[in-house]
Parts: sequence; C-alpha cells; structure tokens
Amino acid sequence: MDFLRLGWSDVERACREIAEEIRLRKLDGHMLVGISRGGLAPLRLISDYTGSRRVSTLGVRFYEDLGRTAEEPGVFFPVQGEVSGRGVILVDDISDTGQSLIAAKKHLFDKGASEIIVATVCKKPHTKLDPDICTFETERWVIFPWEVREAIRHITDSAEGRDAAEAELRRADISEDEYSDILTARFGGD
Repeated sequence: MDFLRLGWSDVERACREIAEEIRLRKLDGHMLVGISRGGLAPLRLISDYTGSRRVSTLGVRFYEDLGRTAEEPGVFFPVQGEVSGRGVILVDDISDTGQSLIAAKKHLFDKGASEIIVATVCKKPHTKLDPDICTFETERWVIFPWEVREAIRHITDSAEGRDAAEAELRRADISEDEYSDILTARFGGD
C-alpha cells in the first residue's frame, strides 16, 4: 500500500483553507456538522478558524479496518442539534469511497437540512461524492495524525513478521518511537 502521512501542520493548513473558502462563499451562517471519528479534529479546527460555535456531530460507521469497509455505511449516532431549515457544512477528513458522506447527507436531508455543503481535507479520485470544498486529491492511503496508532496496529497485524512490519511502517513514514511498543507487544522483544 502506498501511504501519505500528514502531520498536524498539514491538517491545520488545510482547515484554514477550508475556513477561508467558507468565508469567500459567505457560508458563515451554516451549521458545522462533523462526521465521527475522522471529521472531529477538522471540525474543531474549522470552527476555530471561522469563529463558528454552531457545531454538531453525527456518527457514520463504514470502515472496519484500514482499507476494509462494511457493505454499506450506516448512521449509528444521529446528528446532535436542530438542522431543520438550516444550511449545513458537513465536515470529514477524506472522501474516499464517498459512501459515508452520502449516508450522512441523506441523514441530514431527512432531518430537514435546507442545504448541505461537503468539506473535506482531501479526496480520492474514485470517490462517489466529490466534496464542494476540498484541499487536495490523492490516490495514496492517507494517515492522519489522529489515527497513527490505528495505522500502526493494522500494518503490524497484517505483516509477515517483525522485519516486514518495520519495513512497512518506515514506508508509511512512521517513526520507531511511535511504533516500538506496539511491535514489541505483537512480536516480543528483539
């Protein structure tokens, strides 16, 4: 798998760009709704950069593991707050297949949202939902700063031994300081 490791400064820069686009489009009155879990950090940053306190969340479950999805996404945690008759900016980290965003949009429209603008840090070229606001496109598997340990566990669990795991973790730009405890737990000491 080909990885793209993002740092916090990359995400902060992307969220500032999204906030600026929200201002340029005069969407400041829209409610920000983040998809749990991946959209939570971008939601908070975008809220801070726009100064918006109209913030809510909803939960969609689709990914079962790195690169592995369920058959269909499902809303397991309905939107918190009233969206009926309101414009909403739906925030997530990435539009990969787009299925989670499609399910979230349907849920928000079912709850009465008048308009939904989708904003993501990045997207994949094959996505079924092209975000209205997005900072870049990539074919690589993105590792966001809030999911590094999850990525380490997945890479470690699917590797054929410690050496293969370490090689793949280095390819993912993950440092030994970040992965050593997980490798030791999985494969034992040197």
